[in-house]
Amino acid sequence: MRRRYRGGTKLSKREFVDQEWVCGMLLLRTLEGRLQLGLWESVPGYANGERGILWRPEIVACFNDTISFAGAEHVAGRWCYQVWYCECNNLPVELSLRLLEKAAGFDHEPS
Repeated sequence: MRRRYRGGTKLSKREFVDQEWVCGMLLLRTLEGRLQLGLWESVPGYANGERGILWRPEIVACFNDTISFAGAEHVAGRWCYQVWYCECNNLPVELSLRLLEKAAGFDHEPS
């Protein structure tokens, strides 16, 4: 995953491309009545395993093995708009298609 914004400010193309990839497992769940998309090192709750949390996520772009999610991220005591650009590498084509179909059938309206 790569973030498109830092502290609410959109990164330049160079800043976006030059940042390190943050790798892990994406998990969508409802917490305290709100949708939360978490990027975890392995599983939620693992000590120091949280790589990022996106609240009220929605899919903004999707193609082949890439997907972008938008939402709010809590950074340094304030809420900021954020977009995560994600790549799912080395997935079998059949699994990629099933995941896209499942995502397309999900109700993405904010609660």
